[in-house]
Formats: sequence, C-alpha cells, structure tokens
Amino acid sequence: MTEPAGTPTAPRPLGRDFTRFLVAAGSSNLGDGIRLGALPLLAISLTDDARLIGLTTAATLLPWLVFGPIGGAMVDRRNRRSLMIGGQLARAVAVLFLVVLIATETASIWWVIAVAFVLGVGEVVVDSSSQAAVPQLVASDQLERANGRLIAAMTVFDQVIGVALGALLFSVASSLPFVIDAATFVVGAVLLATIRRPLQGKRTEATTVRADIVEGARFLFRHPLLRGLTISAATSNFAANVSLGVFVVLIVDELGASAQSFGLVLGIGALGGILGSLSAARLTNRFGRHRVLASTPLIATAAYAFNAVATHPWMPSVSFFAVSFAIVCFNVPAQSLRQSITPEPLLGRVVATFRMVGMGAAPLGALLGGFITQAADVRVANGVASSFQFVAWIILIATLRHANRSELTVPTASPQEVADHVAPQARGQRE
Repeated sequence: MTEPAGTPTAPRPLGRDFTRFLVAAGSSNLGDGIRLGALPLLAISLTDDARLIGLTTAATLLPWLVFGPIGGAMVDRRNRRSLMIGGQLARAVAVLFLVVLIATETASIWWVIAVAFVLGVGEVVVDSSSQAAVPQLVASDQLERANGRLIAAMTVFDQVIGVALGALLFSVASSLPFVIDAATFVVGAVLLATIRRPLQGKRTEATTVRADIVEGARFLFRHPLLRGLTISAATSNFAANVSLGVFVVLIVDELGASAQSFGLVLGIGALGGILGSLSAARLTNRFGRHRVLASTPLIATAAYAFNAVATHPWMPSVSFFAVSFAIVCFNVPAQSLRQSITPEPLLGRVVATFRMVGMGAAPLGALLGGFITQAADVRVANGVASSFQFVAWIILIATLRHANRSELTVPTASPQEVADHVAPQARGQRE
C-alpha cells in the first residue's frame, strides 16, 4: 500500500554506529561538565587572584591556538577512531594525576593550570576527529539532526547535569569529581572502539604535515563564507570568555552564592542549551540557515549586558540560559554548513583551523576578563563582553549579505548516500 500524497515520511534512523558515537560523546561530556563545575571551585580554593582563575579557563582553550593546525593534519592523516580513543585515555591519565595531587595536598593553582592545558591538547585531537567523522556516519540531509543530537548530549551532560554534579561532588570531596571525570573518558574510549564504520575516506596521496596544514588553511581562508564565519566566531568566543572566564567571581564573590549554588546556576542556565539543541534543526529547516545564523548573536549581546547589572544569582542564570540557547542554535547550522561545504579529505584540517582561530581567541578573552575584573569590576568585564559580541554580529551580517545563498541551503541526500547509510543498518538488523 502506498502512502497518500503529501503524507510526511518518518526521518531515516541515524544508525547504530552513530548511536554508539553519540553515547560515547555523552559519556565524555558528562565528565567534562563535572570538571567544568569543579575546576573553578578548585581554582578559587587555591587562589583569590582573578587573573589566575581566568588563566585556568584560558589554559584549557590555549592548545587550540598552539596545536590546532597540527591536530587537524593528524586527523586527516591518521585513523580517526584510534586518535579519539588515544585522546580519551590520555585525558583520563591527566585527570588522575590531578587526583593524586589533591589527595596528597600538593595541588597548587599552577598544577591545575598545567593539567587544564594537557586536557585542552587532548580536546584538540578528540573534537577535531569527532566533527570530521560525523559526515561518515550520516547522510548529508541528516547533518543538522545528527549535529543537533551531539550538541544536545553535550549540553545536557556537560552544561546541565555535569556542572551541577561537579559542584555537588566537590563539596563532598575535592578529588571525587575528577575521579569520575577520568572514568567517563575510559567509558567513551571503550564505546568508540565498538564502532564498525570507517570514520574517514581513503587518503589519495602522501604529503608532508606542513603541506597538509597549508592546504587546509588555504581552503578555509579563501572561501568567503567560511572565512567570515571564522572571524565572527573568533570574536564571539573572545566575548563569551571575557564574561564566562570570571563567571565564578560574579556568582560566588560578587553575588555571594555558595559552591552548590554556583553549580545550580550553571545547570539552570544551560537548560537554554537543551532547548537550543532540540530546536536548532527545526528552526533551520523552517527559517533557513541564513536567518538562524543572523539572529542568534544578538541574544548573546543582550545576555552579557544583563550580567553587567545583575543583583541576584537568578539573573546570571537567565543570561546563561539565553547565551546557551543562542550558541547552540548558531553552532548546529554553522557546523553542518562547514561539514557540507568542505571536501572530506580536508575536513579534519578545516575543522581544526577554524577552531584554532575561534577557540584561540577564547583564552585571550578569559585573560582579559580576569585582568578587567582584577583592575576594575566583574560587571565592567561583562559590559566589555557585550560590546565585543555586538562586533561579532556586525561581521557575521556582512559575511551573510555577500554569501552564495545556495551554500546556505540545507542539502538533500543523494540516492547513493541513502543506500550507503541504510544498507549497514539493514545488515545490523539481520545480525
């Protein structure tokens, strides 16, 4: 029996391998969230210098600036599954080292900063591999949905459950959240080892690492749309970390909240990310990538300004809710756009170079936020963040105005793509 004309068809399943990939990401993000909630509390227990607290956040992000291009070349040259597994296990070892320091009462703010930097190096490899692998797991018309689910997992486990749990566990025992963080990395590595589908295409020619880095950077910066998105994202990340790098100072010191309340503020605020991850694909399909990308930065601009006048912890919760919603609604179409435009053999390098510029600006923002807070006030830092976010929006609007509208259109899968992604699922059902 055929369906009546106009009857909507159910979306194709994303597949078992993608499900394993998603659960592995969820496990790792739970650990990241626990550490996100606990690490600022550990830092503030070791020093009252806002510059060093900001440096703790910066150290996690700095590796994107230092190792981003090399990491991207590795992702396109090596087995992406092996790189992700190795990165997860290396991060588990680094966190366990921090546990030993805490247990032996030898931890210092400088050791915390050093471990944060090592974790950031692992993130460069794992995240670049992960983003480059997604188009190998799903068809082109499923990218928005797949990226939405991955970002939803990151938001729920990282920014909601994880941060609240991390703050709570830290109040029980300062080393406990980091023990659990290490365990989640191991679980993620085991799950990644069960994925059957290759996570990259075959490499067609042997080149040097330097040539690979140059090729990826040239493609990114010669493409007008990707170049503009990169510059806007860098400015936006700079603005976000001027505010978020000293967020704990605003909540705990300025507004007098407890450590548990800090985790709760982050958790409540991050619910906006959940809403964004559930809405982004639908909003993009309804209004188009152009409108979604153009509107979301203004929400973050207003949110940082709201932080600047906050008088009660519920106010930063509202602003963080808005920022999380805006960032996720922007990232889903932007990430899918990058994956659909970039040729697969270049994807690891383009992702890493994009994030090198975008994430490389983040530690600079965190450092500036720390210095402004130390010299003036945390509210001034949030006012500065709002100003930079507005500049990011201006850059983005100029980019989209001159973009090729066909590139901003959500793609449809070819018959071959459908066959490639449906056949493995059918085989798995017969096994």
